Amino acid sequence: MLTKLTNVALPYAWGSTHLISDHFGIAATGEPMAEIWFGTHAGSPTETESGESLASIIGSARLPFLLKILAAAKPLSIQAHPNAEQAQAGFAVENALGIPLDAGHRNYKDSLAKPELIVALSSGFEALAGFKTPADIAQMFEAIALESGNATLSALLGDFKTQVLTIDDGSGSGLERVFLATLTDERLSAVVLDEFVAAAAKVDAIAPLVAVLSANNAGDRGIVSALMMNHLELKRGQAIFVPAGMPHAYLSGLGVEVMLASDNVLRGGLTPKHIDIAELQKVLIFEPSVPKVQGGRTLAQGLDQFDLEISEFAFYRISPTAANLLADANLPGESIALCTSGQVAISTSLGERIVLAKGEAAYISGDARTFSVAGVGEIFMAVSTI
Repeated sequence: MLTKLTNVALPYAWGSTHLISDHFGIAATGEPMAEIWFGTHAGSPTETESGESLASIIGSARLPFLLKILAAAKPLSIQAHPNAEQAQAGFAVENALGIPLDAGHRNYKDSLAKPELIVALSSGFEALAGFKTPADIAQMFEAIALESGNATLSALLGDFKTQVLTIDDGSGSGLERVFLATLTDERLSAVVLDEFVAAAAKVDAIAPLVAVLSANNAGDRGIVSALMMNHLELKRGQAIFVPAGMPHAYLSGLGVEVMLASDNVLRGGLTPKHIDIAELQKVLIFEPSVPKVQGGRTLAQGLDQFDLEISEFAFYRISPTAANLLADANLPGESIALCTSGQVAISTSLGERIVLAKGEAAYISGDARTFSVAGVGEIFMAVSTI
């Protein structure tokens, strides 16, 4: 089966009102257009050309991946995703407690892990991902304290600096204790937080980030937590992979995101939504880490594969030209292709053919042995390998 897919944009508050419409030509709604999902996840059902849901056509064989267009105008929440064991256990516990799946305080919507990869479609895609080193965090707190005339804040930052440099004494690493303290320490009152923002805005290295965070999340302790993370800016075509347990928050820009088909999110600030610090603590890996920025490995002219630390699916960028096409490529499983520029034609060994314009997506069933791509443009393609 080869069929086009459609879905509506989700109006999350952090979404852009224009990035998706400007890039893809999809009609603006007048509301934030944050994400468009392509897959079989029940959180936002994808439809086929016939008007039926993709999930109903596929039946019990749920796709292992979820492909999204993501457009952020404001920072998303600081968050982390569980690994498979944590997701299974958390889902079972909340089911046993009778918490409805759509409850605002529910942490686990399903029993699956949610590692993910984001590819920038716009230059200047900004993200926070992974913890800085304790030394870098300590240096940052010291620089902010030097700009502060508030005794309570100076003392608090002095404590944070000392703690973050300590080794694990049985109560967690210094990095863990300080990160959790930024969310819970009573000394970080609204007044002291305002002083923190004012002082941090004078530190050149972090001033632009502080301005963005404070403009969109005034009064949120997550501003302090966020500064403990690496600030990355991706060029168009660059990607980062975010494994289970890594803290992250996308700040702004347009991208294509692919993940295991889960909606499990543990939040830790920069959001009015439910925050469960105890559960977040179980999920987070409190170690310094910087995700590798990648552009995909070139397998052939016009064919790049992104590195994923998971085996359930593979992810490709295919860029055919008038002089170059992808012919008779192996198709190991069910796939979804999203066209992000130009116009491309996809055909399969079953004699099917479909043409995708920018912003259109298609499902390719796994019963075709091979597929070909021609035209001039770019598609991103997730392929099941299980």
